[in-house]
Amino acid sequence: MSSWIVIHVLLFVIGGFTYYLQRKNDRRLPPGPHGLPVLGHLHILGLLPHRNLHRLAKNYGSIMYLRFGVVPVVVVSSSQAAELFLKTHDIVFASRPTIQAFKYLSYGGKGLAFAEYGSYWRNFRKLCTLELLSNSKIDSFKGMRREEVASMIRSLKVAAKDRAVVDLSTKVGSLVEDMTHRMLFGYGRDQGFDVKPIVHELLEVGWSFQLSRLYPLHRST
Repeated sequence: MSSWIVIHVLLFVIGGFTYYLQRKNDRRLPPGPHGLPVLGHLHILGLLPHRNLHRLAKNYGSIMYLRFGVVPVVVVSSSQAAELFLKTHDIVFASRPTIQAFKYLSYGGKGLAFAEYGSYWRNFRKLCTLELLSNSKIDSFKGMRREEVASMIRSLKVAAKDRAVVDLSTKVGSLVEDMTHRMLFGYGRDQGFDVKPIVHELLEVGWSFQLSRLYPLHRST
């Protein structure tokens, strides 16, 4: 019990000190609501973060400063502001935050989605563009896409004949999954293992809660 008290006191001191240092240079930060020590603005997000962020943006503008734990966060909520981050100054904001789970799942952050911006990432993107996303490569799967679309249409005809209810969203989602599976592995989901559960598990592991994301000085094990 005493160790937990010490940990809480340390987090409180760290959070308060970080908050003081950041607010000491308010003129360099975008506007935002006052946060709490340690928690920052986590308590403001609530159960519907998108709605609460929209409400806050109405008061503080399209570029807003928040703090999740002791981690500073800039929230952008307009197309004009997003253009500044994603186009005008995109190189400055090109790298993603380091996520511990993906360091293990992508060979030390070597995947295209989470690799640090630099020569490695540029060469990797160029390779993917030329070998995977080029017009010639996409056209080479034209016949396969026609087969999958024709198969879906046949299933819809059968359902219509039987007067069965069809969930089109699920049908289209399955169509995309089948085409992606055949493009990646060369065969359909019914002819081998289904990669979808693996993707779901990776996402669950990758985006699960980690205390170190909110308090970088405290590394969870």
